Amino acid sequence: MDFSGKTVAVTGAASGIGREIALAFARRGARLAVADIDGQRLRDTHLELDGMGTENMGRVVDVSQANQVEAWCVEVYGEMGRVDVLCNNAGIGLAGRLEDVSLYDWEWIVGVNLWGVIHGCHFFYPRMIAQGGGGHIVNTASGAGLAPLPQMTAYCCTKYAVVGFSETLRAEAAQHGIGVSVICPGIVDTPITRSAKLCSPTEGSTTQELQERLVRIYGRRGYTPDRVAAAVLKAVERNRGVVPVCPETYAGDWMHRLSRKLNDAGLKRSVELFQKRL
Repeated sequence: MDFSGKTVAVTGAASGIGREIALAFARRGARLAVADIDGQRLRDTHLELDGMGTENMGRVVDVSQANQVEAWCVEVYGEMGRVDVLCNNAGIGLAGRLEDVSLYDWEWIVGVNLWGVIHGCHFFYPRMIAQGGGGHIVNTASGAGLAPLPQMTAYCCTKYAVVGFSETLRAEAAQHGIGVSVICPGIVDTPITRSAKLCSPTEGSTTQELQERLVRIYGRRGYTPDRVAAAVLKAVERNRGVVPVCPETYAGDWMHRLSRKLNDAGLKRSVELFQKRL
């Protein structure tokens, strides 16, 4: 697909998957509107896009705040004129047993992972309908939105919600020629493993030790975010709906749909192993 002259808006574009999505679309000739809460890293992405000769605008936006997303949307349309592809990618990580997760933690993760997607679609989608010419929305969920993971109740809650939101919107948006994809990556080496909040220790590790161990595991896994970005471009080109990325996501999704009883037993065992082995 030729993205030359198309406008792509990406949240969470300062690092990781969001940054790679922005760069991937830029290489295909698109104009970029990038946003992130991390102003310094976003500036780096902005400068990299400048170096590629890509027309772009970067703005600091907290996607959990409706007024900030609305202001960004107005600014993007004022400067770019239209948005052809919207990538609601911003996300955060939170893990721990439910009894250790505070209401503040819940508000934090729901605010970014779920409300961030809702805010993006609420403000951009009606304008995409009104502008005509079709378009595409890409929402970043997770393999944790297709199958449950140990000690990740809050995270899975938000990602399951993004999958359901996206699948339902896809049916509605098709009436306007707008595609909707939901991307579900597995173990990908991104900065989210370093910024995630861990609420519960295990028998062998403090939360800090556990986080350092998980960062090493993700690093050794070696699955880089540019591979997820490639899946995003393919999803837009082929108008794919639910898009698992990484072998473990396919396996988890398959097992969960094959037998919920077996999956439930496996999950219980994985919770025990997680607590004792890490």
